[in-house]
Amino acid sequence: MVTVPVLLGVLFAPAWIHIPLLATWWAGYFAFFAAGIWMRSRFRATNRPPVVAYGSATAVAGALTLLLNWRLLIWAPVYAPLVAIAVYETWRRRPRSLLSGWSTVIAACLMLPVAAWAGGHPLDARVIVVTGVLTVYYLGTVPYVKTLIRERGDRGWLMFSLVFHALAAVAAVAGAAAGRIHWLVPVAALLVAGRAWWMPHEAARRGTPWRPRTIGLSEMAVSAVVILAAVLPA
Repeated sequence: MVTVPVLLGVLFAPAWIHIPLLATWWAGYFAFFAAGIWMRSRFRATNRPPVVAYGSATAVAGALTLLLNWRLLIWAPVYAPLVAIAVYETWRRRPRSLLSGWSTVIAACLMLPVAAWAGGHPLDARVIVVTGVLTVYYLGTVPYVKTLIRERGDRGWLMFSLVFHALAAVAAVAGAAAGRIHWLVPVAALLVAGRAWWMPHEAARRGTPWRPRTIGLSEMAVSAVVILAAVLPA
């Protein structure tokens, strides 16, 4: 999630500015992760060095990026509330809450149009469609993973996940019927919705939770299908 959207954005219009932009994004991600550990430890000194290191790298790379294109600052108002939500949830010791997860997902997926625009590509329908498909998919992975690990066996979370994926599939069919997206998108949406039901169901039937490695590998295959569907022209 941290890598795929921004790299797809780069592919829309590769440019030299993407080197410092990618460095800013990835260093910023690690800085946020390190800051989360630091905050949860109530600012223990032993957890501060990674924050300083990654924070400094983010500042340097970010400054270079803005020197190349200061207009990227127009994205700041978009990212400010997303970062604020994630920081607040971390401070409240809820880094894995739905709100925190979704704010992080949206921030990561918005890097696709940011990268495309930074390279000189217009924010046209193609960029918006690919961004939208990926965003909905990654938003769905948050409750889905919860039904397999932390909230395994919780019917409320399972129903939320299934309803979300069902609505996403309906939206995908409507989008394809309107000629906005490729027909592989609703096929992928049905695949994703099916796994959102089958994986928790199978774990409950066996009485054994899925191993994180199995979940991760299966999701890599699913995400590959979603990405392919997203980038295909309507």
